[in-house]
Amino acid sequence: MITIPFKNKGAFLYVEIYEFIKQEITEGNLKYGEKLPSKRSLASHLSVSVNTVDAAYGQLVAEGYLEASPKRGYFVCQIDTYLLKQKNRVLEKNTKKIETRPIKIDFSPNAIDQRIFPYEAFRKIFKSTFNEYDSSLLNKPEIQGEMELRNALVELLYRSRGVRCRVEQIIIGSGTDHLLQILGLLWGKNKSVVLENPVYLKAYNIFEKMGNPVISIDIDEKGIQIEPMQAFSDVAVYVTPSHQFPLGMSMPIDRRIRLLNFANQDDGNYIIEDDYDSEFRYNEKPLPSLQSIDNNGKVIYIGTFSKSIAPSFRISYMVLPEALLKAYLEIADAISSPVSSLEQKMIGAFISGGVFEKHVNKMRKVYKGKRIVLLNALKELGNRVKMTGENAGHHLLVQLDNGLTEQAMYSRALAQGVRVYPVSPYFIHGLPEKYKSMVLLGYGSLTDQQIFDGIGILKDAWDL
Repeated sequence: MITIPFKNKGAFLYVEIYEFIKQEITEGNLKYGEKLPSKRSLASHLSVSVNTVDAAYGQLVAEGYLEASPKRGYFVCQIDTYLLKQKNRVLEKNTKKIETRPIKIDFSPNAIDQRIFPYEAFRKIFKSTFNEYDSSLLNKPEIQGEMELRNALVELLYRSRGVRCRVEQIIIGSGTDHLLQILGLLWGKNKSVVLENPVYLKAYNIFEKMGNPVISIDIDEKGIQIEPMQAFSDVAVYVTPSHQFPLGMSMPIDRRIRLLNFANQDDGNYIIEDDYDSEFRYNEKPLPSLQSIDNNGKVIYIGTFSKSIAPSFRISYMVLPEALLKAYLEIADAISSPVSSLEQKMIGAFISGGVFEKHVNKMRKVYKGKRIVLLNALKELGNRVKMTGENAGHHLLVQLDNGLTEQAMYSRALAQGVRVYPVSPYFIHGLPEKYKSMVLLGYGSLTDQQIFDGIGILKDAWDL
């Protein structure tokens, strides 16, 4: 007979009976085929009701531990032994926690100034957008994106970037990486992808993992070079012409036209224009997009709100040429929109109400001020520091001539609680000699005082 030392005399005694018998079975104390006591006899032995035992047996039968045989009783089922892999004890023993000093100042190139986020505007938009009278908020989002946002983007992109498109050509995604995956589904693994070197790493990794042959082309002071591509056909060329990442140059009009002419050489050639950081130019007006001068439907335009609003808004957009739109619609049913309808409607209202452009203008002034502070602080370090890529975006590049390697610049700064960002990870085939001893310094999230303090720490850390 089964004896159970009850721990709890409350209302759920059947749980303790269930747990005890299950453990006896899994540990092998109750063998396959062994018959259990009848409900009445076990209830009498344990001084509980028959219903209590019935509930326990019922749960064990439902989970497959017991089998009920009519007029015969309950029998233990056959259960394979679950084998646990031995943990690597040597690895655990030898693993040590790496101690690092707290980061006091982070020169991240991807951060924004959260102090100027338009909280009040979004609070009002949320209240007006999230209401019980809009039943579409509870529906599955439209495959290409909510119409309110796409309509707002048609107007905004034409005004700010010269992009010409119909609302049907716009697809809303959850970040640039998601849109690139859609393109991968659109044209499959056979299309080669040409990437700038250095390159936006996510784009490189996504295309490589999707199985597309990846070709890297070195950039010069005007952006991606055209001559090395002349032998290619049926390729997609991924570029960041407005503000190359990470080196920061902009592609001039002659190089843009040559790139478009290359795309026109083959029906399968396309250009993916990632309009990275296009809103933030400080010495001139933002350059028109490459798509704005494309008259042959060769440019796939991609943008995002990660810098102009906030990284937490995982909303991006893509403008497909008409020829690719037809191909997209053929596979659209297999794609779901990962962006909530509420967020899309909020961003749409933020744009159509004119608040977005006011916010970007404010941000541009704030970041221009930070850029001036950083440039002035770096000038204090003397002529042993070279600065490039400072005319746009949220970061610039700093190069030393005192013999310090990139790794030494990074590790010495980190030892003093300051994080800088090496450029070598962005180069596909190793770091060229001309870019050695160089790191990225972002200033988007820092205050003026933090910028001055950070450069002061770097001066000492780098022996300047």
